[in-house]
Amino acid sequence: MKITALTSCCVDIYPELDKIYVGGNSLNFATQCKLSGISNVSIIGAVGNDRHGVRIEQHLDNCEIPRSHLYRIDKATASNKIFINQQGDRYFKADSWNGGAFDVFRLSENDWQLLESSDIIAMPAGDPNLKELLKRRKDQLVIIDFLDYFTLDFIEQMIDSIDITFISANEEMLASLNALAMKSGKMIVATLGSKGSVAFYDKLSHFQDAIDVDEIIDTTGCGDAFQAAFAIEWYRSVDIKKALSKGAIAAKNVLGFMGGVE
Repeated sequence: MKITALTSCCVDIYPELDKIYVGGNSLNFATQCKLSGISNVSIIGAVGNDRHGVRIEQHLDNCEIPRSHLYRIDKATASNKIFINQQGDRYFKADSWNGGAFDVFRLSENDWQLLESSDIIAMPAGDPNLKELLKRRKDQLVIIDFLDYFTLDFIEQMIDSIDITFISANEEMLASLNALAMKSGKMIVATLGSKGSVAFYDKLSHFQDAIDVDEIIDTTGCGDAFQAAFAIEWYRSVDIKKALSKGAIAAKNVLGFMGGVE
């Protein structure tokens, strides 16, 4: 199994704690894939010529994730200011995100050719390369994370070219997500935080409870870990219940430390 994560690598800055951790959807996803026992995992993306870029490179090296297609460019490494409430839930402020290298990076023809040999490709919906990926995709399993700030109309425009749509949702959205899954014939997986998750596929709904933890330290990266574990199990077994369970376990493990990856 070969997995490629595109293209979000950043640092997560916790101003109130004076701490900085590596992160980003793609880095978190790739790291969870390695923790799940997948050896052939890679990242395509860009960082800046700064200390944050070095920190990301060091993390990938420590995880034995190849970075031959992680480029250094003359922009700041993307960063995200994260704040944590008393329940351990993260939240952002208006100026939290600085896209930097992530915002301007575009895949080269060599990068697109590399993707052709991947079995699974993962990308956040805010990636500037999203439309090009969906146009160029071949027989890979393509999963897209729509996070919690994209509309159903936006998802519907693209869902026909996506195999698994992930979205951080609330219970009020479930009926609409189910209707979209039935209309498109595609899989939609909604994560609901402490209320678990639900997968809509093949006219069925599959629910998974969240796994209890003694203490929630930080929810950052839970969705990325869930998605990686879910995608791997689905690719292996085509069993949604097993995939949801693996995702829940992976998400639970991330709750016990600060940042998206240890």
